[in-house]
Amino acid sequence: MIISKYNQLQKVPYLILLPNEVLAEICENLSPTDLYSLASTSKKLRNFLWSTSTITQQIWRNSRRLYFPQYKSQPLKDMSEQKYIYLAALAKKCQFCDEKEPRKLKKYWEFQVYSCECCIQKRIVSHKSLLKKHKIPEDVLSACLSFGEQGYFVPDVLTAQLEYSKTIDKFSWVTHKQLDVIQQKCRIISILLDEFHADSILRH
Repeated sequence: MIISKYNQLQKVPYLILLPNEVLAEICENLSPTDLYSLASTSKKLRNFLWSTSTITQQIWRNSRRLYFPQYKSQPLKDMSEQKYIYLAALAKKCQFCDEKEPRKLKKYWEFQVYSCECCIQKRIVSHKSLLKKHKIPEDVLSACLSFGEQGYFVPDVLTAQLEYSKTIDKFSWVTHKQLDVIQQKCRIISILLDEFHADSILRH
């Protein structure tokens, strides 16, 4: 049934003219891998399957729960279901250098990237260096997730610094961002526990 739905979409072009609600029903049992493949077959399907609309997010959420039930936790804040399942289960190479050796790759949930050690280290700067050398305010750093004592992801710091510079009520901005950081840490812990339980089951 699932394969027939997938083939139907590929072989009958006029189906892309159907309303999104009907497309959603056709896609409801497809795996995340199949959804990614479908998104590359036409502009219509790409726009639909890469949308952050409620209906599209539900399609990907159902697919994740059906094919990767070990990931019970919610995505990180502001993270789409598409990016969540990609980082959780589908990523196969470094996002920066295309390294494909599994032993050299790691998920960095704090930064929402899948990277080799070499590439991630090029993009992390220590807390001390950001404060003293780069003159980044402590308020900005408190609004960013860090990778332990190794430091902060530079793109995240630059984004936060830009937002901070444009904000009038800086106290409210910092407070809100610090709460976001706490929430993100809680969700990361939940996701890591999902992965730990899944690995434990596989080992036994």
